[in-house]
Amino acid sequence: MELRTWLIRGTLVGLVVLGIGGRLLMRLIAHMENRGILVFTIPGTLTVLFAGTVAGAFAGLIYYFLRRLVRDAWLRTLAFIAICELITWRGVHGLLPRPQLMFMTLALVYLVIIDVMGRRRPIAGQRPSGALS
Repeated sequence: MELRTWLIRGTLVGLVVLGIGGRLLMRLIAHMENRGILVFTIPGTLTVLFAGTVAGAFAGLIYYFLRRLVRDAWLRTLAFIAICELITWRGVHGLLPRPQLMFMTLALVYLVIIDVMGRRRPIAGQRPSGALS
Protein backbone atom coordinates (compact mmCIF):
# COMPACT_ATOMS: atom_id res chain seq x y z
CA MET A 1 0.00 0.00 0.00
CA GLU A 2 2.78 2.43 0.87
CA LEU A 3 4.51 1.74 -2.47
CA ARG A 4 1.38 2.75 -4.34
CA THR A 5 1.05 5.86 -2.20
CA TRP A 6 4.59 7.04 -3.01
CA LEU A 7 4.21 6.26 -6.71
CA ILE A 8 1.01 8.30 -6.84
CA ARG A 9 2.50 11.18 -4.82
CA GLY A 10 5.67 11.23 -6.87
CA THR A 11 3.71 11.09 -10.11
CA LEU A 12 1.22 13.85 -9.26
CA VAL A 13 3.80 16.21 -7.80
CA GLY A 14 6.06 15.38 -10.76
CA LEU A 15 3.31 16.30 -13.21
CA VAL A 16 2.78 19.67 -11.56
CA VAL A 17 6.31 20.68 -10.56
CA LEU A 18 8.50 18.91 -13.11
CA GLY A 19 6.04 18.72 -16.00
CA ILE A 20 4.15 22.01 -15.90
CA GLY A 21 6.96 23.82 -14.09
CA GLY A 22 9.52 22.42 -16.53
CA ARG A 23 7.48 23.57 -19.52
CA LEU A 24 7.12 27.06 -18.08
CA LEU A 25 10.83 27.12 -17.29
CA MET A 26 11.62 26.14 -20.88
CA ARG A 27 9.49 29.06 -22.06
CA LEU A 28 11.31 31.43 -19.69
CA ILE A 29 14.72 30.22 -20.86
CA ALA A 30 13.75 30.63 -24.53
CA HIS A 31 12.58 34.17 -23.76
CA MET A 32 15.81 34.97 -21.88
CA GLU A 33 17.86 33.72 -24.84
CA ASN A 34 15.83 35.77 -27.38
CA ARG A 35 14.93 32.77 -29.51
CA GLY A 36 12.56 34.58 -31.85
CA ILE A 37 8.92 33.54 -31.89
CA LEU A 38 8.07 31.73 -28.68
CA VAL A 39 5.28 29.20 -29.05
CA PHE A 40 3.95 26.23 -27.14
CA THR A 41 3.36 23.19 -29.30
CA ILE A 42 1.00 20.44 -28.25
CA PRO A 43 3.49 17.61 -28.95
CA GLY A 44 6.30 19.46 -27.18
CA THR A 45 4.14 20.27 -24.18
CA LEU A 46 2.85 16.69 -23.91
CA THR A 47 6.41 15.37 -24.11
CA VAL A 48 7.58 17.59 -21.26
CA LEU A 49 4.49 16.79 -19.15
CA PHE A 50 5.03 13.08 -19.73
CA ALA A 51 8.74 13.29 -18.90
CA GLY A 52 8.03 15.22 -15.70
CA THR A 53 5.36 12.73 -14.68
CA VAL A 54 7.60 9.71 -15.30
CA ALA A 55 10.54 11.37 -13.52
CA GLY A 56 8.23 12.06 -10.58
CA ALA A 57 7.13 8.43 -10.47
CA PHE A 58 10.75 7.24 -10.42
CA ALA A 59 11.65 9.72 -7.69
CA GLY A 60 8.64 8.53 -5.68
CA LEU A 61 9.94 4.98 -6.07
CA ILE A 62 13.42 6.02 -4.93
CA TYR A 63 11.92 7.78 -1.91
CA TYR A 64 9.84 4.71 -1.04
CA PHE A 65 12.92 2.46 -1.02
CA LEU A 66 14.97 4.98 0.97
CA ARG A 67 12.17 5.17 3.57
CA ARG A 68 12.38 1.40 3.98
CA LEU A 69 16.18 1.22 4.05
CA VAL A 70 17.33 4.40 5.81
CA ARG A 71 15.75 5.11 9.21
CA ASP A 72 17.61 8.34 9.98
CA ALA A 73 15.51 11.15 8.46
CA TRP A 74 18.41 13.51 7.68
CA LEU A 75 20.51 10.79 6.10
CA ARG A 76 17.50 9.73 4.02
CA THR A 77 16.97 13.34 2.90
CA LEU A 78 20.62 13.74 1.91
CA ALA A 79 20.65 10.43 0.04
CA PHE A 80 17.39 11.24 -1.76
CA ILE A 81 18.56 14.67 -2.87
CA ALA A 82 22.01 13.41 -3.89
CA ILE A 83 20.67 10.48 -5.93
CA CYS A 84 17.96 12.47 -7.68
CA GLU A 85 20.09 15.55 -8.33
CA LEU A 86 22.81 13.37 -9.87
CA ILE A 87 20.21 11.85 -12.17
CA THR A 88 18.92 15.33 -13.01
CA TRP A 89 22.44 16.60 -13.67
CA ARG A 90 22.97 13.72 -16.08
CA GLY A 91 19.97 14.95 -18.05
CA VAL A 92 20.87 18.65 -18.12
CA HIS A 93 24.68 18.68 -18.12
CA GLY A 94 24.78 19.60 -21.81
CA LEU A 95 22.87 22.85 -21.30
CA LEU A 96 24.37 26.27 -20.78
CA PRO A 97 25.19 27.00 -17.12
CA ARG A 98 22.21 29.24 -16.32
CA PRO A 99 19.50 26.92 -17.74
CA GLN A 100 21.31 23.97 -16.14
CA LEU A 101 21.15 25.68 -12.75
CA MET A 102 17.50 26.60 -13.27
CA PHE A 103 16.51 22.99 -14.00
CA MET A 104 18.58 21.69 -11.10
CA THR A 105 16.77 24.17 -8.84
CA LEU A 106 13.38 23.08 -10.18
CA ALA A 107 14.29 19.47 -9.40
CA LEU A 108 15.39 20.49 -5.91
CA VAL A 109 12.01 22.16 -5.30
CA TYR A 110 10.31 18.90 -6.28
CA LEU A 111 12.61 16.87 -4.02
CA VAL A 112 11.99 19.11 -1.02
CA ILE A 113 8.22 18.83 -1.51
CA ILE A 114 8.42 15.02 -1.61
CA ASP A 115 10.73 14.92 1.43
CA VAL A 116 8.43 17.20 3.44
CA MET A 117 5.51 14.93 2.56
CA GLY A 118 7.57 11.96 3.77
CA ARG A 119 8.48 13.59 7.04
CA ARG A 120 4.83 14.25 7.82
CA ARG A 121 3.96 10.54 7.62
CA PRO A 122 5.58 8.09 10.02
CA ILE A 123 7.21 5.03 8.53
CA ALA A 124 5.08 1.89 8.90
CA GLY A 125 5.99 0.07 12.10
CA GLN A 126 7.86 3.03 13.56
CA ARG A 127 6.69 5.43 16.27
CA PRO A 128 6.54 9.09 15.31
CA SER A 129 9.51 11.05 16.61
CA GLY A 130 8.86 12.53 20.01
CA ALA A 131 6.38 9.81 20.98
CA LEU A 132 6.64 8.55 24.54
CA SER A 133 7.10 4.83 25.28
